[in-house]
Amino acid sequence: KKKKSHVRTKLCSARNGEIDNDNRKLLTLFGVAFVVAVAAFVLSPSPSPSSPQAGIGKGNSSALVFVGCSENSYLPAVQGCTPTQCFREYVKGFANEREVSDLIQLAEEGMKVGGGGAGSVSIFDTASGACSHGEQFVNAYEVLKSQGKSLNDSLLRTFQAVIDRVGSTIAKKRGLEVLYPASPTFFSRIEGGSKAVQINDEYWHAHVDTRQYGTFIYTSLLYLNTHGEDYKGGEFQFVSPGGDDEENDDIEGASSPIDAPSIIHPRSGNLLIFTSGEENPHRVRKVREGVRYAVTISWTCDESAANARRFS
Repeated sequence: KKKKSHVRTKLCSARNGEIDNDNRKLLTLFGVAFVVAVAAFVLSPSPSPSSPQAGIGKGNSSALVFVGCSENSYLPAVQGCTPTQCFREYVKGFANEREVSDLIQLAEEGMKVGGGGAGSVSIFDTASGACSHGEQFVNAYEVLKSQGKSLNDSLLRTFQAVIDRVGSTIAKKRGLEVLYPASPTFFSRIEGGSKAVQINDEYWHAHVDTRQYGTFIYTSLLYLNTHGEDYKGGEFQFVSPGGDDEENDDIEGASSPIDAPSIIHPRSGNLLIFTSGEENPHRVRKVREGVRYAVTISWTCDESAANARRFS
């Protein structure tokens, strides 16, 4: 008998003022979450020759690459959720212009509450409310609540619709029966040419999401503006096994969306999805000019670690 699918991208309601995290907890969350891992990686095999290969598309095309799973990244396994085939997928035109515009406005609304980071990076985590406030974080939801304000409902509804669509897309493509939104799920704004003031500003080091965030099983990145038009640098890179690939930052000649050595040139509205384990170490190259916007939407197989916050 065929099992009924229980892909739960929708959990219990929680409005944008109903969270209780003190500043120390928020700082601890992001102090761990955004501190980069520079240690050498022990990785699984590279993409199988029988799988769709890197560089299958050009320019703004979609692309899919399968990579060997690192089984230790996904324990304990959850039937119907834990990946049996690990991958990297770049999806063209996932979000439309109106959605992208709404999400940038929402990111700016949230970051405005804290005033932004002291250095090059500003963060607004929609799950906890943590937003950059100089070298610390404040809870945007609590600050707004104390002022009798809230984030724009229309923008929040757009964001929730995008989250739900991302979850449904992953579940359908990978044949999942269960999937839960995770925390953090955050907007990032990186300003080119700004000095790194604290460790969180050093976003360019390689890391593995299952190590960095703990609960991530699938990672999705929605790009909100375009490399080469809105900013220079800031390419996403899946790094080589055992290395950080920081010595060569000149990759302007790369042309494909997933190009050896797996470099992504972000475009507004495009979505990058990948399994979060040791098989996919990655980093963002330094933004040299302009401002780079993206939102990280995370997914877990652990219902107890699910992010219950909803905006609709």
